[in-house]
Amino acid sequence: MTNYNIEYWIPRFVKYLEVEKRSSVHTRNAYEKDLDQFLDYVKTRYQNDNPGLDLFTRFTIRGFLSYLVEEQYTPRSTGRKLATLRAFSRYLVREGFLRVNPTLNIASPKLDKKLPQFVTKSEIKALLELPQVNTFEGLRDYIIIELFYSTGIRVTELVNLRIKDFNIHTGTLSILGKRNKRRIIPTGDSLFKDLQNYLKERAVHDHIEPEYNDYFFVKNYKEPFTRQQVAQIVNKYIKKIADVEKAHPHALRHTFATHLLDEGADLMSVKELLGHSNLSTTQIYTHVSAEHLKRIYKRAHPRADKD
Repeated sequence: MTNYNIEYWIPRFVKYLEVEKRSSVHTRNAYEKDLDQFLDYVKTRYQNDNPGLDLFTRFTIRGFLSYLVEEQYTPRSTGRKLATLRAFSRYLVREGFLRVNPTLNIASPKLDKKLPQFVTKSEIKALLELPQVNTFEGLRDYIIIELFYSTGIRVTELVNLRIKDFNIHTGTLSILGKRNKRRIIPTGDSLFKDLQNYLKERAVHDHIEPEYNDYFFVKNYKEPFTRQQVAQIVNKYIKKIADVEKAHPHALRHTFATHLLDEGADLMSVKELLGHSNLSTTQIYTHVSAEHLKRIYKRAHPRADKD
C-alpha cells in the first residue's frame, strides 16, 4: 500500500514539525533535505523506486551512515542526519507504523570539541567603525551588526524582527525565537538611542511595500532580507577586521555570550538572553578568557597579590 512507503511519510512528518512541534521553516527544510537524501540512498541501494517502511531498518540506517562517512561528510553533518532519522523514527512509532524505533542504540559520531569562534573587544570596536553611517544603508548595516553583538539574537530572529517588537517605553526588544517562544532583551542605552535614530531615518523611506512596512529591516525599501543576505552583509565587514573563520553572524552571538561571561554575568542569565532551552547548550561558553580568570583569582584569593 502506498501509505506504507517511506516517501509517503516524509511530507507528513514535515507537516507534523510545523503544526505540532512548531519548528522553524529552516529546521523543517533541513529535516526534509536529510530525509530526501536518505530516501535516495535507499532507492539506489535496494534498486527500488518506491521503498516501503520494511526497508526503514537499523541495518539500512547504519548503511546510510557508513555511506556518509565514505562520502567524507563531517561527523557533525553525519550526526545531524542521524538526529533527523531519530526524529522521523519516533514519529512513525507514535503513528503506529513502526513497532520498534530502528535508531535505538545507534551511536552518534564522536565530535571534536570545537569552541565557538568569537570576536575580541578590540575587533568589535574596529568592526563598528566600518559602516558609513552617514548613509541610510551604512546606518542599517551598523544597526544590524550592533544588534547581533548587543543582544545575541539569531539571524532568523533578526530577519523576522518587527518595529512593534521594539518597546521604546521600556527600552526592550521582544524576540520571537525557536518554537515560537518569546523572550525580552534589554537594549542598553547606546543601542536604544541608535535604534531610535535608525527608525527615524527609516521613516523617511515611505515607499516601502505596505505588507512589509512593519519589518525592522527591508532590502531596497521593498521586502525583508533573507537569512543569507543578512549573513553576506555581516561577513563582508568581519572579513575586514578578523579571521575569515569569524566571518558569520553567529560569531557575534558567540561574542555576545563570551563577553557577558568574561565580565561576570551568571550562566543562567546568559541562557535566558540567548533563548536556550537547556543550560547544557549555554555551558559551551564557559571557555572564559585567561584575563577573566586572572581577575577572579586576584579578587578572590587572599594571597593573589603577594609574592
